[in-house]
Amino acid sequence: MSGRYHHIFREPEGADTAVLLLHGILSAPQYFRFLLDDIPQNYAVSGILLEGHGGEPADLAGTDMQAWKRQVQAQYRRLSAKYPHIIIAAHSMGTLFALQLAAEHPAQICTMLLLDVPLYAHLTAYGAFWGAMIGAGMQPEPQDARAFAMREAYSIRRDMQPMQYLRWIPRYCELFREMKRTRETLHRVTVPCTAFQSANDELVSLRTLPLLKAVPSVRLHVLRESSHFYYPAADEARILRAWRKMLQIKRNDQSRGSAS
Repeated sequence: MSGRYHHIFREPEGADTAVLLLHGILSAPQYFRFLLDDIPQNYAVSGILLEGHGGEPADLAGTDMQAWKRQVQAQYRRLSAKYPHIIIAAHSMGTLFALQLAAEHPAQICTMLLLDVPLYAHLTAYGAFWGAMIGAGMQPEPQDARAFAMREAYSIRRDMQPMQYLRWIPRYCELFREMKRTRETLHRVTVPCTAFQSANDELVSLRTLPLLKAVPSVRLHVLRESSHFYYPAADEARILRAWRKMLQIKRNDQSRGSAS
């Protein structure tokens, strides 16, 4: 496991609310660093690093979707046994896990922030090029903000052997099946969700938008200037405003409950 990419864990004494962070494929909990400062200090935080991430390409090839789902479900069970209120923030593949948890456990999950939900996938030429270059170890220039953000989110060590990456094909096949499974259960989600989809997403198709719009519990926003990993300042500010509002509503609910 890389020292840069790791679990995020905080468990303050007396907490009754936990924030669960669910990252996407090839990424890590550190993707959510821009959200962390706004989480109240008296909330528990759990950002799990999924198996096979933060290490060598062979580690990802050696795990599978079922292992990730078991890991997420085990962490949810642990948190829900200790904390009566759960808030979830998820990105990309992590949103599929979040939506499935919400369909199964609507009572204990208070609210969810979903970033770039992949109900349908596509791959742009830009995404394919930079995905290959970053996997091979190329460092984008900071001026190319989209590619640089992709590089920062990528938690797997670089390897120049193409065969290592061909061994990932089963992981992506599993991911496509998980997208289909989530589409089929989306109608069961009643937990309040705020979803942000990027108009310039290199990996997620805009065909996802009508499906999210059709779910009454989902408040959908489209970020016109953002991509799958990159949010320019104005779009990041929109996400943060929504995140702070979600956290504040939860705190106000707690205060009213204490007063009564």
